[in-house]
Amino acid sequence: MALNDSERERYRRQLPVDGWNQERLQNCKVLIVGLGGLGGISATYLAAAGVGHLRLCDSDKVELSNLNRQILYSINNIDQSKAVQARKRLAALNPEITIEALAERLTDKNAAEYAKGCDLIIDGLDNQESRILLNQISFNLKIPFIYGAVDGWQGQIGYFSPPFTPCLSCIMPEPPPSERTIPVFGALPGMVGCMQATIGLQYLMSGQTPLSGKMLIINADTFSFDTISYDRNPSCPVCGG
Repeated sequence: MALNDSERERYRRQLPVDGWNQERLQNCKVLIVGLGGLGGISATYLAAAGVGHLRLCDSDKVELSNLNRQILYSINNIDQSKAVQARKRLAALNPEITIEALAERLTDKNAAEYAKGCDLIIDGLDNQESRILLNQISFNLKIPFIYGAVDGWQGQIGYFSPPFTPCLSCIMPEPPPSERTIPVFGALPGMVGCMQATIGLQYLMSGQTPLSGKMLIINADTFSFDTISYDRNPSCPVCGG
């Protein structure tokens, strides 16, 4: 689909980027699950870049303690649906794209329906149990999955697309026995969310990413970065065998 005059002006600073394919982005659909410090940032930059269809999933409501890192919301949004408020903010940023708000918790009963037809899944979650479910759906439907997580001063980003790469369960086969409140300050999930969006845009336009089958570890306290490569686990409960 050719760009109209408004779109050419909106995207004129990114159109000259080497390898950029705006028309391809317009035809892509992305599921973002979790609209907090990670998902809110990645959703913002995917919307700004002109990804044609975003599906936003989060059952939570905005809380005051979210506002140190979740910049899609303001104090006026306390007790309001994150998914609905995120859709409003992003639609105001870019009315040229389609944005769905799914104000429901991801479950094994709805996950496949939510991911159906998507080209990419982005993880903005804050608990491992839901991530493992999202990873399972990614594998079942053969939709690439971009993982992101933060804990204190450390951030993690990974791209998974079995059988070409391991899946998340190859590395983290079981959720921890009990969840704890994760310490987080705003700048780090902002960095990780931006990287998730960058990897997502790269994949959507080219079908490739240099982070394929790897995990990028950010140590913000020392400002050091490590990249770890993984092999598929033949005993993985999701993609093994």
